[in-house]
Amino acid sequence: MHWYNPTTRVAEIVLAPYTDEEAEDMLRGAADSWAFLMEYERLRGEGMGVEQALVFVGHLFSSWHPGHQPVGWLMGGCAREQRRT
Repeated sequence: MHWYNPTTRVAEIVLAPYTDEEAEDMLRGAADSWAFLMEYERLRGEGMGVEQALVFVGHLFSSWHPGHQPVGWLMGGCAREQRRT
């Protein structure tokens, strides 16, 4: 699964969690984990799947951390543009 991990503030590729417990463990450990967990629970309550809800939480909170570069940023077109300059 490609996602932005809001607890470590790093875009990463990891094995997708299968259960809410596994997903919630991935969101714990930061001072603002309460916000990540609250949003995850809201999305799950709306019927979103475990993996999709986790990815959405990462996407939402990546905007809180402005230094974040999306997964694949250096692999895609942006890296080519960066090398030209």
